[in-house]
Amino acid sequence: MPRMPDRLRVALITTGEKTGGRLRTLLEQEGVQVPFQVPITELRFEELDRLPVCALLVNLDETSSREIDSLELLVERSELPILFNEDGIHADPAWVRRLIAKLALLVENCEGGVRPDPVLLLASGQAGTGTATAPVPLGPQRHVRPEAGVPSQVWVLGASLGGPQAVKQFLAGVPAGHPAAFLLAQHIGAAFVPLLAEQLQRSTALVVRVARDGDRLQPGQVLLVPVDRRLRLDGEGRVRLTDEPIPGSYRPSIDDVLREAAEAFPGRAHAIVFSGMGEDGALGVRYVHEHGGRVFAQSADTCVIRSMPDAARRSGVVQFSGSPAALAERLLGLDAI
Repeated sequence: MPRMPDRLRVALITTGEKTGGRLRTLLEQEGVQVPFQVPITELRFEELDRLPVCALLVNLDETSSREIDSLELLVERSELPILFNEDGIHADPAWVRRLIAKLALLVENCEGGVRPDPVLLLASGQAGTGTATAPVPLGPQRHVRPEAGVPSQVWVLGASLGGPQAVKQFLAGVPAGHPAAFLLAQHIGAAFVPLLAEQLQRSTALVVRVARDGDRLQPGQVLLVPVDRRLRLDGEGRVRLTDEPIPGSYRPSIDDVLREAAEAFPGRAHAIVFSGMGEDGALGVRYVHEHGGRVFAQSADTCVIRSMPDAARRSGVVQFSGSPAALAERLLGLDAI
């Protein structure tokens, strides 16, 4: 159990309208000082590091996906350790004390000179635990000879909150000239998609850009799936962007992109599920597996938010979990199989 600091002071950042006051009261009843509380929509990011606190506690709820751009910005800009709570709010004193213990651990690590990544612990459980099934063994892959000019592999990268950092680390480990084409389905605001492409391009030798209607998937290229158009693929690698309704509540829909890739490239479409809120991708990875593809996921202890990769693991089809760098290494190792 981490030592409880004499004066544990945290800033409470909320994404819902009614939850902050209740959580603040529970914390203060246990001796935690909460001198600052604000909805994420009203947070002034330039003031973050001047707050008289030692950690940030971000309370997530069912509306949090609407604020994903602001949450990503928070992770990127804050020098303070951050703990995300996606487990709801419980009046049980034992639950409150577990939450406080995690906050104390973050503060203790910082005071000891160990600067944690922005988020490695969740209120819902210990990082690195909670997977429901053992990894599926990496069996022999069903090899399908591609048509001339079509990539031998298509990897769909699904990500949400914490995804840009993870995908950046992953792509940094993939060399130019790799035979795979990549599709990135990242939950993000439409206006931020081109900016994300630019940021990723600075971190990788692959070619990164936003997908356009009529594009063809190319080896060594990363196409970002637009937020406001539905992506369709044919077996020759052509991209079609349509105005059809996008299934589900997420934009883009990782499930939909995975299904599309699996059907267009049976045996050659594969999936990696990175950090994120919710369960988008958990259905899509089943399609990939059923069509002969491989499924990887980011390890819980390296995620900003572990919900999405954990949901993929609960599907029972994830064959390997690891850090973004380890995922890149495993991908490169497949080329020798």
